[in-house]
Amino acid sequence: MKKFNCILVLSGILVLLLAAGAWSQPGMGGGGKGGMGGGGGMGMGMGMGMHYDPKTVETIQGEVTQVQQMQGMAAGVHLQVKTAKETVMVVLGPASYLEQQKMKIAVGDQVEIKGSRVQHPQMALLIAGELKKGDQVVKLRDDQGQPLWSRQGPKRKAVRD
Repeated sequence: MKKFNCILVLSGILVLLLAAGAWSQPGMGGGGKGGMGGGGGMGMGMGMGMHYDPKTVETIQGEVTQVQQMQGMAAGVHLQVKTAKETVMVVLGPASYLEQQKMKIAVGDQVEIKGSRVQHPQMALLIAGELKKGDQVVKLRDDQGQPLWSRQGPKRKAVRD
């Protein structure tokens, strides 16, 4: 049981570290275009190769098996989605942004996610650009992977019914 708890804690820490880069806002210490890729990493040593790459965009469909709301530096929502082929960890974005979109995600929901697959040695990982549940669609990032919450104004609406 101790070994399982240790593995669980270490996995959680790894996910937190990986997620920090996904939520980097443009101009916040990353090199290259918009702070999300290129030469200098993603700021604070958290890059670890985790960035949205339009060349690796794919769409997955499956059932949500876990919803995690992370706290601290990498605060945000992650989903575990079981597809026909694999189980994928999906990085969505800040909980506050998702709450504004009025879409509730729960274990058992069928979802479709368009996002950038990130190479990771221990898990299938996707940075979400768009999330669909039923006829609701939430845009999380633009086509280049820039987070929409970082430039959201009071008149912007990201949900289409």
